[in-house]
Amino acid sequence: MNNAGSPTAPLRRSVFVKLVLVQLFWAGTFVASEIALHDQPAGITALTRFVLTTGIYAGLCLFLSKHALPQKLRAVKASQWLALVGMGFFGVLLYTVLMNIGLTTTTATYAALLIPTTQPIFTALLSRFVFREAASQALVAGLALGLVGAACVIWSGVQQQDATHLSGSIIILLSALSFSLYAVCSKFAPAHLTSLENTTLSFMFGTLLLIPVPWLLGEQYSLAGSDTQFWLSIAYLVIFATLLPYLWWNEATKEIGSARTGVFTFLMPPLAVVLSAMLLGHLPLTLQIIGGILAMLGVSLTTFNFSRSPVIKVDKA
Repeated sequence: MNNAGSPTAPLRRSVFVKLVLVQLFWAGTFVASEIALHDQPAGITALTRFVLTTGIYAGLCLFLSKHALPQKLRAVKASQWLALVGMGFFGVLLYTVLMNIGLTTTTATYAALLIPTTQPIFTALLSRFVFREAASQALVAGLALGLVGAACVIWSGVQQQDATHLSGSIIILLSALSFSLYAVCSKFAPAHLTSLENTTLSFMFGTLLLIPVPWLLGEQYSLAGSDTQFWLSIAYLVIFATLLPYLWWNEATKEIGSARTGVFTFLMPPLAVVLSAMLLGHLPLTLQIIGGILAMLGVSLTTFNFSRSPVIKVDKA
């Protein structure tokens, strides 16, 4: 039956357009982060991004929750507060700082090919051990393909005899693992709080934990001399890489379901590689492309393995 003329068709089309834009915005995260890191070091860049992001989230949360939030917070158990702190630690502090440090020694292309493809695989692997989820043949095959793909991407740096690219790629992999730990922690977050409320609280904890990081890394708290490109990159990371995607992603999940929404994540790596080539001049190597394709095949098997236990889906930070 043709639904082109139905009232919901324009709405569905707008959702699909927004989902493509979400992947484009998320793909630009790696490029914008690398540009920002040309002006400021890893810790200060991360802290600046999340101070502004958390402030906007907190304002939005207070506006939407109105008077219900205090009562909801009183009902949060100690173990759930610990989960929120864990989300902030792994999803904001570790993920962002490790990604930024990795980008100072490698390129946005490596990050674009490694993080979106290995993070779902790490999440599936952690879920296997933490939640005792059954390991299907598709899951095992997906993990193997994903790891081979990641190895190809990393090996492309080794072939160039560039030790900094190798160390940067390993740090990027650790950032993907940290985001997977964030995903696992999110399963223990308070169920009576909305996704926005849980995300805002985890961002608050993560931002607080970020405050001493520049000092620990030996960086100077000085933004007075930051150039325009830095602030434009931060604005992009706050608005286009976090705020709008969050709103549109959740809208799409309600409209077409999480499974169909998740398919769009496969657009992120190729879009990120294209943006990196266009804006930064980082042309992908043949081995990187092969590795990226293998990793995405692995993600497809891991995420859509036709088992009864779906892989955890979380909002991107």
